[in-house]
Amino acid sequence: MKLSNFSYSSIIFSSNSDKEKIVFDTHYPRVEKPCDYGIVFGGVSMIPYRTNVALDLYQRELVDKLVLTGGVGLFNKDRQVPEAYKMYEFFKAMGVLDSDLIMESHSRNTSENVKFLLEMLEQENGLDNKSFAVITSDFHVRRCIGALRSAINIPIEVYASAAKDGVTDLEHWHSNHYGRRMILTEALLLLHYAKLGLISNLEIPDLSRIRKR
Repeated sequence: MKLSNFSYSSIIFSSNSDKEKIVFDTHYPRVEKPCDYGIVFGGVSMIPYRTNVALDLYQRELVDKLVLTGGVGLFNKDRQVPEAYKMYEFFKAMGVLDSDLIMESHSRNTSENVKFLLEMLEQENGLDNKSFAVITSDFHVRRCIGALRSAINIPIEVYASAAKDGVTDLEHWHSNHYGRRMILTEALLLLHYAKLGLISNLEIPDLSRIRKR
């Protein structure tokens, strides 16, 4: 069932079970073989969890280069330092080679993350025959993979490794106010991206309880 067929209000008033089906992708391909690029998505409160996952993949030689993407978010104008720079400082301190770090520091949201980093990688080495490991929070994997696949017109290999923070991940989000708010927000953003065509083929099975628009 295509997510774009639903209304925003139907998502807001949907059950926790349906929100969970919309947001969390439990069948995404895991990073089990070396990838050319590990894309680390920014997010101020989520950066420590995402960078730790990325560092582990790099140290185990499952990603060749780390692409750090994130500027100052649309709702974070009080902050001056782009998220990509914060991540860069962490990886440098952890001994990651400068030549293995690529920064995209101008994007303000996930759609721009994908657009700007792909433009950068296309200019550097092209995208043909490249493989990508999406590194982000558990709740953010579906949107990142969907946006990446939608933005590239050639067949690519896309894998993911999800960071869990004990608050917003699949196992914990429903048990605390912050987690419930984040998952509702993500569900609405997924719907918004689906309606704009920024996510390819986004179909969510078994959403029988939610009314279509």
